[in-house]
Amino acid sequence: MTAGKASGTVKVPAMRRYSVTTLSLFAVFAAASVAQTPPAAPPPKRTMTAEDYKNWEALSASDITPDGHWIWYLVSNVDGDGYVVCKNNDDPRTVRYVAASRPGFSDDSKWFACLIGPPKAEAEKLREEKKPVETKLVLRSLSTGQEQTVEGVLSFEFLKGGKTLVARRYPKEPRPDAPSDVVIFNLEGGSVTPVDGVTDGSTSWNGSEAAFVVLSGQGDQGVELYDVAANSLKSLYWGKAHPRRLTFSKNGNALAFLLGEPDEKHEGDANKVVEFTKLPGTPQETVLDPHGKTWLTDGSRISETGAVALNDDGSAVAFGIGDWFLKHKVDDKVAHPEIWNSKDLRTVPEQRVTAGADRNRTDLTVWWPATNSVQVISHGWEQHAGLLKGFKNAVLTDSAPYASPSNDGFTYSDMSLVDTQTGKKTVIVAKNHWGPVASEEGNYVAYYKDRSWWLYDVKSGQTRNTTEAFHASFEDVEDDHTVPEKPPADSPTWLANDQGFLVGDEYDSYYIPVQGAGKKLTDGAKEHTVYRFVETTDEEDGPDGKKPLYFSSFNKEDKKSGFYVSDTAGKGKSLVMDDARFTGLRRARDADRAIFTLQSFDKSPNLYVTNLAFSQAKPESKTNPQQAKFYWPKSEIVSYKSRWGEPLQGILMYPANYVPGRSYPMVTYIYERLSDGLYSYPGVNEGNPYNVQILLQNGYFVFEPDIAYKGNTPGQNAVDCLEPAVAAVLAKKVGVNADRIGLMGHSWGGYQTAFVTTVSKVFRVGVAGAPLTDLVSMYNTHYWNVGIPNQPLLETGQGRLRVPFWDDPKVYIDNSPVWQSTKRKAPLLIEVGDQDGAVDYRQGIALYNTLRRMGKECILVLYYGENHGLSKRPDQLDYAHRLRHFMDVYLKDAKPEPWITQGVPFIRKDD
Repeated sequence: MTAGKASGTVKVPAMRRYSVTTLSLFAVFAAASVAQTPPAAPPPKRTMTAEDYKNWEALSASDITPDGHWIWYLVSNVDGDGYVVCKNNDDPRTVRYVAASRPGFSDDSKWFACLIGPPKAEAEKLREEKKPVETKLVLRSLSTGQEQTVEGVLSFEFLKGGKTLVARRYPKEPRPDAPSDVVIFNLEGGSVTPVDGVTDGSTSWNGSEAAFVVLSGQGDQGVELYDVAANSLKSLYWGKAHPRRLTFSKNGNALAFLLGEPDEKHEGDANKVVEFTKLPGTPQETVLDPHGKTWLTDGSRISETGAVALNDDGSAVAFGIGDWFLKHKVDDKVAHPEIWNSKDLRTVPEQRVTAGADRNRTDLTVWWPATNSVQVISHGWEQHAGLLKGFKNAVLTDSAPYASPSNDGFTYSDMSLVDTQTGKKTVIVAKNHWGPVASEEGNYVAYYKDRSWWLYDVKSGQTRNTTEAFHASFEDVEDDHTVPEKPPADSPTWLANDQGFLVGDEYDSYYIPVQGAGKKLTDGAKEHTVYRFVETTDEEDGPDGKKPLYFSSFNKEDKKSGFYVSDTAGKGKSLVMDDARFTGLRRARDADRAIFTLQSFDKSPNLYVTNLAFSQAKPESKTNPQQAKFYWPKSEIVSYKSRWGEPLQGILMYPANYVPGRSYPMVTYIYERLSDGLYSYPGVNEGNPYNVQILLQNGYFVFEPDIAYKGNTPGQNAVDCLEPAVAAVLAKKVGVNADRIGLMGHSWGGYQTAFVTTVSKVFRVGVAGAPLTDLVSMYNTHYWNVGIPNQPLLETGQGRLRVPFWDDPKVYIDNSPVWQSTKRKAPLLIEVGDQDGAVDYRQGIALYNTLRRMGKECILVLYYGENHGLSKRPDQLDYAHRLRHFMDVYLKDAKPEPWITQGVPFIRKDD
């Protein structure tokens, strides 16, 4: 297929034409909205007030029908009600649903459905009254516009082929395993089939069937099979045992599930595996009873916590074997301490966090009913297996040979191929850090090692380096973590039918066939443009290499972006490249149409529809029209070098009502590298304390510079990037007041803020959210959200300190804000949450107490019940206000509120 030609047989009416090669896509907005008569003069623009912050919109998701005629898009709103728009691309038909969610099209392009809930204010009132907040289903015919509404629907699914919709109502009782009713809509015939008391269910991949676990009033349970073609239900099982994990084969001719019976001595059921073949007409049952089988050891069972899967034709069934725990009561009169042993491969805090998953862990097992053979593939939590297509082989990664309580976080595994019928294991590659990427048909396995991509042939057992001929490094060259091997720049995407895979180096994308030489498809290195493959359709077996392949394009220097198209021979062209951010490219399956999202710093994200050649494009949404009322800031790139000579960039944003010649304060927001966001739209969210738009509307410059790292001095690296960055801004002489520059950041950005404002004289004030402050004590605590020690985080993760603190204590002390506090001049605001499971909130307290003891200016704001980021809206709004006021006081001489001048007594905090 040639780029720009229709990919199917559906004829689509021509759209109004705009050539993006000669006309910026931004001009489409103006061209599409030309009025017939001159409009009235708009009111004068102004800067925003707090009331204006509300109801700012964000384009959240979108889709296009396979025939290309219809689109939907979802617009969310932080403070108000979002909405879904379903719109025809060729005529005025448009419908809007307020407080809607989960929109979707049937894949025959005939139907649209979504869920609609109560407006936000009504929903909040219902929650306050402890009443249920439920959604309803709206089903709309795209051809006639007729709608059906079904109250009390929790979720829905269109089956493949578009003939059937399955809707699930809310459970009858407020408990996880409570049954609920299901309604099956026959979209062709118009009939409705209810299925009552459903506790579980599954639909076939090809859309021909659905199966449900049904609970009767007498306590019996059954498996009911719905045949789409016959529009009928058929019972496959009824009895006292509990069916679970219903799963169809891809072709729909087989269904497997677990059938469990309770055991008096053990937790969970004793399960069998049941498979029905020859569906839907003459179901044939086969049962795997594990009782007395040698492959099931004492203290284990077929577990319902493991997934059940079938290969395409149903000839093999995969399931999980897990530990079977004895029932017992905890004796409160006996001590039950945690035992932390230095030989533990995983720390007890990590085991505590993963206890539920550990109890539910299963070993992958494959059953071949025709020969009644069973093979257990993985053994223990250190082994992880994935089945290749057909289930004849599995890829096993085993970290046990390299597991140690003492490690820096960079782990290794052996990768093996396992024959699921004989159990034979063949090592593919030993001691490798990067995981396998199997082909769609299961004939090949790709993996990354030594800056190259390697290919293992499952049938021949041969391995070859597929990328060495290009004399290019496929590693992420910008990654500056202190690890033995940098990660790959890109991950492979396998094409359908195992033709080969697509993968990228720093800039370019390559096609790597399974046989023969590869081909570089793009030429991005010359102009520093990065090309990455984009999945534009839901292709179950991977993209078809015989059709055009679509790529995103992004220039690292000027930040322009767009889309590119190529074939596997490298014949390609740019579809669009502009001063904007292009995302969300999605093609219609059967038509010469696609949708994408376009935004820039001053253009709110909007959805466009185009042909595949991008010679026709028109906007289909217009978010945030209220923006026209306000002054809007501008942004530009500032280039500079770190003190060790690395070229870097930053985004300088001007105050909304900028007047040349005036002097303005500047707030610098940091994390690591941020300059790629030049064309990201800065929306408004009053509860986001670091929202740049609100600062810009209130007379600040905002600067977002890149920070790079070299060696093992992360704090000093930040200084050596930020001071030259600010100097580059001041050299522009655009009105930034060198004496009124603030710094702010959160988490790692909070650490850098705390450190830089301690040792640097450039910044007059700092705000550090959830900061690391003492790297020695941080090293020996845990990342409590997941339970792992912080040692790997500081050695090879963001800390980049390379070695434990006892090997180089000076570098830990020299890069810790607490230990450098005698140098501090700038006042600091610290935010912490007492349930922070990422950076222990005592890190913030340690710096606060140090500065308090030294008599230096510091305020700590502690929020109860909050984790690493504030989740409660009142807390978000409160911190956002305090941060902005703190900056205003020290950068704009605002009158300080009492919490700054004298604090707030504990007994008055709730006043």
